Amino acid sequence: MRGGGRGCSMEYTVERFSAACAGVTISYTAEDVADAFERAAKAIGKGMNLPGYRLGKIPTKVIKSRFASRVAADATELLADAGLIGILQKEGIRRISPMQYKGEPAVDGKPVEVKTSFDVLPDIELPDLQQLSVVVGDPQPSEDALNAMLDQALGRLARLVDVKDRKPEDNDLLTVDVRGSVDGMPLAGMTADGFRMKLIPAVPGAKVPEMDPIVRALSIGEEGDGTMVCPDNYPDPTMRGRTVDLHVKLLRIQREELPPLTDETAKQLGFETFDALKGEVWKQTFTARMRQIQREAKHALMVEQLAKLDFALPEGMVQHFYREHQRDAERYMKKQHADADTIVRTLQNMQDESMEFARKKAKGHTFLLALAEREGIRVTPEEAEAAVRSMAGNSGQAYEDIRKTVWENGVITAMQERMIADRALERLYAAARKVMADKVQLRPYSEVGAKKD
Repeated sequence: MRGGGRGCSMEYTVERFSAACAGVTISYTAEDVADAFERAAKAIGKGMNLPGYRLGKIPTKVIKSRFASRVAADATELLADAGLIGILQKEGIRRISPMQYKGEPAVDGKPVEVKTSFDVLPDIELPDLQQLSVVVGDPQPSEDALNAMLDQALGRLARLVDVKDRKPEDNDLLTVDVRGSVDGMPLAGMTADGFRMKLIPAVPGAKVPEMDPIVRALSIGEEGDGTMVCPDNYPDPTMRGRTVDLHVKLLRIQREELPPLTDETAKQLGFETFDALKGEVWKQTFTARMRQIQREAKHALMVEQLAKLDFALPEGMVQHFYREHQRDAERYMKKQHADADTIVRTLQNMQDESMEFARKKAKGHTFLLALAEREGIRVTPEEAEAAVRSMAGNSGQAYEDIRKTVWENGVITAMQERMIADRALERLYAAARKVMADKVQLRPYSEVGAKKD
């Protein structure tokens, strides 16, 4: 698709390269380019300190001479940005990725054609939200979940007692050194010094952790060997399912002594009575269960909808998620103290899996952005700014530093898109009728909520 238009001295053409990619070429006169260079030089010189000039008073011709490549790059970016939002609005194009500039930087005082490309929303056959339904679990917390949460609360006042006269037993806290290897080569993530683990009582029919029989046979200071199967979520797919040789040394056994279930214990935890503590535990357990139900239901809704759809994926978005998957794996391997060769080899082995992950995530993200577009879901600049403040607060970094990084690196666009996608998923879930796993009648969520209130 091509289009054209004129605004002041600016002319442009729009081209649709594919169902999910478009581009805009904007023609600028020599005067437009000279003005952009002047503005770029002034912005660079603002606050700059050079010998022989007052702070912020450096002539633009000096800035252009001393920082020529930077001025040219910034001026070209100004030209690429100028008018683009208006063009996209006029042409009805929804850009969903940062703009990519194609071509050489502009030259001061010479006309130029600025060519850009970007991902766009493809046409997607979106569902009628009123026709959706999803099966949800029973929100009533199980007795085991309540007891576990109560133990967790009491654990804040627990006393750890060293045990030295026996081998490990159920619920003991152990400290061990572990060495995992495959064919004699150390396996990153399977080696740790001072690793802490708790022996969980065996559940009938459940798989026993591979290290359990090794450590249960040891006394403090003893070493033992065993094997385990490399798990399916291990980063390197070539290692999954292979036999890992384990060498374990037991360093310490501790027993957790919980305080008595009394009002005095509750008061130490900030509650008037033990019944008040149990009430709060029930509330937190119920809330956690509801969050789990919602996560599972949202996932089920997305799987169901995406299975019905086949549409072009924005390749820029796919590449973004591919790099994200690779970076996450690299960070994990570095935390496990993997050497550089192991990291490179693992990332190479993961390429197909990373691409599969990226395409799957891009499909879900694109679907939600398209749904948000249809439903009129937006994120205001004020809401994005609040998210940046929250990010600064959670990270402990200075707000102005975070804000500068987010805006200058274009991260704010990705943040807004994630917020929009999250809201679209909430809309999808809220609109779907909820049916309990053991019920047959579907009820609107509004009715369920009203009865709970």
